[in-house]
Amino acid sequence: MDLSSRLLLLAEVVDAGSFTRAADLRHVDRSVISRQIRHLEKELEVRLFNRSTRVVHLTDAGREIYQRALSLRTALEDARHVAEAYQSAPRGVLRINAPTDFGRRYVAPAAGIFMRRFNDIRVELQLDNGYVDVIAGGYDLVIRISEPQDSSLIARPLARNHQVICASPEFVQKHGLPESVDELLLLPATAYSRDDLSLDYLHYYNESNHVVRGALNARFRTNDPEVMVRAMLVGLCYGVMPAFMLEDAFRDGKLFPILPELRLAPSPDIYMVYPHREFMTLKTQRFIECLQEVVGEPPVWERNMPRIGMLQGYDPMA
Repeated sequence: MDLSSRLLLLAEVVDAGSFTRAADLRHVDRSVISRQIRHLEKELEVRLFNRSTRVVHLTDAGREIYQRALSLRTALEDARHVAEAYQSAPRGVLRINAPTDFGRRYVAPAAGIFMRRFNDIRVELQLDNGYVDVIAGGYDLVIRISEPQDSSLIARPLARNHQVICASPEFVQKHGLPESVDELLLLPATAYSRDDLSLDYLHYYNESNHVVRGALNARFRTNDPEVMVRAMLVGLCYGVMPAFMLEDAFRDGKLFPILPELRLAPSPDIYMVYPHREFMTLKTQRFIECLQEVVGEPPVWERNMPRIGMLQGYDPMA
């Protein structure tokens, strides 16, 4: 292993947080990692880590050299990405991260189209509702439903993310159609909830064009949006959901919007996020094209959503 390879290994150890974790990621014995780091320290004639029995901490020199190792890794990755941009067809591995529900519905089908078109490509798709670091995670593309904040990344809009108040015909047969937001908030609702977050409020514009918050009568709480949709489908509750989760239910007439004239506060759009590079890799370009095909413009879930005009005179109790 040469100097540049050992510097890259140093960066891996620091990013992993331990020699053991770095060895696991490389599928080698921990002693292999330790031996190469000792060689690097000997070659540079400086101590990189203050070691203890369980953890490693960088020395001052180690921190300086780690930053240089990161610069080296970035330069090598950029060189590869420039070369990939000139290839005639995508090759290698495409690493994607996406929110679970959106990923299942739209990113995974796009991956299938992408792989059928390009035989010399492998896809690693991670579905995760948590925040991931695009650079440290080594992702080529990350789908985020949040406003862009990191200026070191490129964020391209993929689609709008409208929220919709909706219910099933069975729910309306039992409770009737609410004619005002006050009537709506009295009806049993489903709400997203986990240990550190409860989305049990409706944010909407009042007559003065101010965003106000109304508390939902959350009869059913869960941390799984898919379970929320199922509770709505069987008529237990109404819900406020992203329209992209309701495409099938709208198309099949199993759910429909209620109080469609109520203006909800805007939600963050859906973005495609990738590292800021002079050249976008060909594999990322081609996958984005596949994803845009699947999502469409306007988004396919909006095309299947009943329009307000279609609901006028609609009697779900008939």
